[in-house]
Amino acid sequence: MVFNIATPQFSTTDVAGNAGAGGDYVYPSPSAVGSGDRMFMVCDVKGNLEIDEVARRAVYHAVCDTVRAGYDATKPFAEAVFDEAMHSASDVLDSVDGVDGGSVRKGDVSLAFVLLHRGGCFLAATGGAQVMLVRPDSGVIYRSRNVDEHVALDGSDAHELGATMKNITDLQPGDYIYLSNGKAGIMPDEEITAVLADESAADDEKLRRLSLATVAGDVRREYLVRIADVHADAPAVEATSSETDAKRPNVVRRSSLTVAVVTVLMILWFAIVFVISSYLIDRFNL
Repeated sequence: MVFNIATPQFSTTDVAGNAGAGGDYVYPSPSAVGSGDRMFMVCDVKGNLEIDEVARRAVYHAVCDTVRAGYDATKPFAEAVFDEAMHSASDVLDSVDGVDGGSVRKGDVSLAFVLLHRGGCFLAATGGAQVMLVRPDSGVIYRSRNVDEHVALDGSDAHELGATMKNITDLQPGDYIYLSNGKAGIMPDEEITAVLADESAADDEKLRRLSLATVAGDVRREYLVRIADVHADAPAVEATSSETDAKRPNVVRRSSLTVAVVTVLMILWFAIVFVISSYLIDRFNL
């Protein structure tokens, strides 16, 4: 499948509910996002200590770098690539633990990830992050609810960073993808659907309404992506006979050569028979 998307909308809100820049640990950068983007991510680690800042940066780059290095745009996305990204993020968190006597619990990592790929849409979330797919005329197709429904992590170094993952293959025009580093747990599914189905509101206004319903916490970073169009890959066009011959020149040349050789041999055979017959007639007065 090939997707066209509307210009994605980004929002960030601090603990007091005030809008801000907040473009750190967000992919793509809100200042450069456009309709050609296919990968989206928001990342956070609870806390405001220096070690938490180091952890945010480490997890963000580990996931971005691993996915971009292992993603082939001509093929459906493999979950193993994201698993590898999670392992990479776990490894960098292990290296962050203990810096200046601090510690980062892996359960404190919030990461929401979306990738539109050849085979559909890959969604993943860990910690308190959330990602959902909403079809305005049908309802919420998929929603990662809250931390209790994500992979349980006790923060121990012995555990890998994990995420719930979902690959959706039946995207339709008008579908919305919402991802946030915080929980949008106040608004029920039917109210979320109603907000996104409101044709009188622009996408940025719809995101603002969703953001107002998000549970207060650390700085929230949110993306809203609307699928504008979906179409299948162009089918292979069956070649005409002349095109097929043109693509097989060696076969054509061999066929022509065979006919020519057989023709020459037949002429030689008849010529030999004629000469021999004439000789015999003259020699023996037949």
